[in-house]
Amino acid sequence: MSTDRTPRLGIAGTGSYLPERRLDLDAEAARHDDSDADRIRATGYRTIAAEESLYPGDMALVAAERALAAAGVKAQDVDLIAVTSIHRHGHQRLWSPASWLQSRLGATRALPFTVNQGCNAQLLVLDLVTGLLGAQGRRTALVVATDRFAESGFDRFTADYGIVYGDGAAAMVLTAIDPADPAAGSATEAPAWRVLATHSVSDPALEGLHRLDAPAPETSELIAAEHDVRAAKKRYLAAHGGDSLRDATRSAVREIRRALLPDGDDFKLRRVVYPNLGLPLLEENYFPEFPGGSAISLWEFGATVGHLGSGDQIAGLDHLERTETFATGDRVLLLGAGAGFTWTGVLLERG
Repeated sequence: MSTDRTPRLGIAGTGSYLPERRLDLDAEAARHDDSDADRIRATGYRTIAAEESLYPGDMALVAAERALAAAGVKAQDVDLIAVTSIHRHGHQRLWSPASWLQSRLGATRALPFTVNQGCNAQLLVLDLVTGLLGAQGRRTALVVATDRFAESGFDRFTADYGIVYGDGAAAMVLTAIDPADPAAGSATEAPAWRVLATHSVSDPALEGLHRLDAPAPETSELIAAEHDVRAAKKRYLAAHGGDSLRDATRSAVREIRRALLPDGDDFKLRRVVYPNLGLPLLEENYFPEFPGGSAISLWEFGATVGHLGSGDQIAGLDHLERTETFATGDRVLLLGAGAGFTWTGVLLERG
């Protein structure tokens, strides 16, 4: 299944919070047995972002305030707030991170919602917001991804295959663009980035990659087992073939490329912001599908922070804003992937 739109949408500003503390991958690998140590080193990361005090809500607030400041948007003018994550927030299960963020920001008129749709959630929300902004007078959305894996039952180094998870938060302010004035949004100036097109692909046959064989009552043992992503993946791949995820990923990425970059438009791309997966996964599943491969990726950034749950793409875009200079018309492609399984591509053009 896919959705394909040409939205009138802009990213007016981005912001992120990445902890200063970094865990050295080699040193952390040495703490594990030989087989796990080899797998950890093979991911290719150099350091991993690790938060010592702030919980996801606190990190989200910092990132949101920075994104709003960059966009020149007041919190009370935000119409929609979405918070995405893949891990716990440190509070009761019924607690709403989006409502807490709304309260702390003073965004009293915003409609809040919290999204749990794997590591592609932030880009899926961007895709969905396309249809929400402009309706019923809504003009501005704040979308924040935030996760902290430190001090939890989730072992960031061994819970998954080919991936090490980092802590942090990333936020973007989305604005509806007036069709009569494409340069105008709800921010004080034209959006920093225009969303030229989005395309999402869903392959629900892969949802079993993250599911137990059968539902089970909640026990302390089961809670620990829920964090063992490798066990579920191993069962699924043994039953459906070791190449099933790779083949589905390559197919989805090719579809996104055809949808967003027709007629060889990929040569116009300045950067492709991929998920911050381990380098072997990127080299096998993602880099071959776009000219330039690793050269136009942000692996040099991802290798220092780890996989930030659903925040990789906007944290990467915010990193680009602070480290590179873009001219009007420059293009960047954001590419996300997450459990379920879904992939989303977002083609941006500098305003």
